[in-house]
Amino acid sequence: MKGVNIQKQLCNCRLKIRREEDKLIHEADRILHNSAFNKKNVLNNLKNYSQAFEVIDEEDVDMDLIFTISEIKEIAIKYRLRFIDSQCYKYEFPYESVLKIDYMNLTHKKSLKGFKILSTTKFFTDKSNNDNAVLFAPTNGGNFYLIHTWGKELKSNRAFLKWPLKNIETLFVSIIVVTFIITMCLPTYLITLDRKATYWCAYRIGIFFHLFIFNMGVTAYVTFAFSKNLSSSIWDNDKEF
Repeated sequence: MKGVNIQKQLCNCRLKIRREEDKLIHEADRILHNSAFNKKNVLNNLKNYSQAFEVIDEEDVDMDLIFTISEIKEIAIKYRLRFIDSQCYKYEFPYESVLKIDYMNLTHKKSLKGFKILSTTKFFTDKSNNDNAVLFAPTNGGNFYLIHTWGKELKSNRAFLKWPLKNIETLFVSIIVVTFIITMCLPTYLITLDRKATYWCAYRIGIFFHLFIFNMGVTAYVTFAFSKNLSSSIWDNDKEF
């Protein structure tokens, strides 16, 4: 069974959610941005003009390697990844990624800054971890350019295993499903002492609600005790590890 390659998932996500209207909006943004740097407007946009040397010009690179923040967010939440500043990675970067950055700086006369990494939490906290990681640089269009990817592919069942922690809705549904399965597996004699009770009885409905409340309490305890925050709240948070 094939693993999960983050770059491929980003490309699939882009094909799924981008529409023709998005392309037109992007083109309009590009035209407006370029107009801010003509000779008449340089002084009025001096701050942005100086920052332009720290980001990639989307017209100078392969558009297939540019991803929007919404696309990155969707993949980060789906696979429970972190999209945070490269400074949070305290270990050595692959030499190839350094060469690529140096090449882009020289080729495009830039001094690129604001790099981001998309990977698992363990990738940032465990030196020996070799999970798939992607290095991005910001662009002048507010998007991110994929510079380099490395590491082994993620497990193919990662999205399924991390699904309950995506957001509050998926967590709630997961608790209901688990509670329902447990309730259906319990024999009637463990639910009630009433010998006349059948499998489908009111006692089983009652035990379902009791188990549901219990499971909610256990989930809340585990969430706070082990800092298992929802993916939707930590995907871009560099302070919760």
